[in-house]
Amino acid sequence: MTRATILALPVDGRPVTREQLGLLARAADCELLLPEVDALGFFREPADRKQLHQWIHQQASKADGFILSLDMLVYGGLVPSRFIEDDLDSLREWLELLKDLKQHYPDKPLYGFCATMRMSNNNENEEEKLYWADYGTDIWEWSFYSDRFDCLADSEDKTRAEAAKARIPKAIREDYLATRRRNLAITEQILDWVDDGIIDRLILPQDDTAEYGFNIAERRHWQQQVASRGLSQNVAIYAGADEVAATLLACQLQQLGVVEKTRLAIDPHHADSLSQMVARYEDRPVVDSLQGQIAAAGAELVSSPDDADAIIAVHCQGHQQGDWALGYPLPESLPHDPEWLERIANVDKPVGLLDLAYANGGDPELIQALDAKLNQFSAYGAWNTASNSIGFLVTQLCLAKKPDAAANRHLLAIRLLDDYLYQARLRQHLRRQLTGTESASELTALARKTYLSVARQWLADHGLEDIQLDDVYLPWQRSFEIGLVTKIAQGATS
Repeated sequence: MTRATILALPVDGRPVTREQLGLLARAADCELLLPEVDALGFFREPADRKQLHQWIHQQASKADGFILSLDMLVYGGLVPSRFIEDDLDSLREWLELLKDLKQHYPDKPLYGFCATMRMSNNNENEEEKLYWADYGTDIWEWSFYSDRFDCLADSEDKTRAEAAKARIPKAIREDYLATRRRNLAITEQILDWVDDGIIDRLILPQDDTAEYGFNIAERRHWQQQVASRGLSQNVAIYAGADEVAATLLACQLQQLGVVEKTRLAIDPHHADSLSQMVARYEDRPVVDSLQGQIAAAGAELVSSPDDADAIIAVHCQGHQQGDWALGYPLPESLPHDPEWLERIANVDKPVGLLDLAYANGGDPELIQALDAKLNQFSAYGAWNTASNSIGFLVTQLCLAKKPDAAANRHLLAIRLLDDYLYQARLRQHLRRQLTGTESASELTALARKTYLSVARQWLADHGLEDIQLDDVYLPWQRSFEIGLVTKIAQGATS
């Protein structure tokens, strides 16, 4: 069996983008070289890029391939990329490392990913420029309706765009557009280096998006560039962000001969609704996102489950999602199909349960319906956006064929503990206890009190007692996401 060592630079230090990427590699019996968490910055604080470049140079000779977040390499992280004040020339200097890697290791695959700067439709500035607290919704409307007018020439859109623009001070408009132009120029150079053979595979994910906007205009620009340069085999553009390193890991391990191409079939719950679904925070039908993520992972979509190596069981409760994080209920609620539930729980091949009824968490009704059978699945996904869930789950199915079944079961437990138990259930309990004045240590203590005993009992009740939950923490000192300290219990068998 071929074994590989991959050097990966994550988009940030959260468990889902760093630690769990390592667990995916372990499921394929491979080693992943990752920077320490402390080297990856903290939330709005950029990473020390010089330190990261030094680390990559020190580790590069050990690796068989490279997977690099170019947002981390250039800006110090995905979140800092939206507001860091470095000028274009200084940012371009950080890209020179890619040339060095390709020059010294021309036969090692170099994969990269770089997100199109998102358009957030709210007045929250946690992950944006500070003026987003006052003008975020106005900037979004200016962006959305300007682009929609450019596409459809509807005078009403032009009126709404101009009204939103007028509510934003000129200095803020100019600053925002200048930041977008700067980041666009960085991505242009990155695309040039795909053309020059420096980057072997590039993903340009669309983070938190809608049907129209400045970011969608940029996406159309990149699509035209990719087509005109003949780079469609090297560059993919689709909705997503946090999961991209995972899909590239599956693709690179396939290129290196570690895993074979995986044939995947889709078994939808409520097929008509799924065919109409455009997930929250995305700009295209979910079925298109599924196809894009499967292709990005190097897998093959087949029409018949009989021809597949693994099945993606896709759950929804209608063609629109609810959202646990923002408190949006399901717009409609379709009854469960007992035949579908019975079928997906008894397939004689790996099944990944893709739970898309809600954004930012799983569907309690589905979990209750499957109950004791949950531990039989090979993967589960319901975190954050639909594409986050799809990409991670597809990768896990591509790698779950490898012999370390304990590592894959560990990942299944983490996703259930996080996506379902925390995001869909216990996060709401935690938030109801908060006053907004808690220190970081007080917030962590509340999370432990709310989560640990319930989660440990849940593992025992669902046949996952071989996964030991030691602690819970808040990686960015907020309630949106958690980190789980888990391990395979001593004496457990794979």
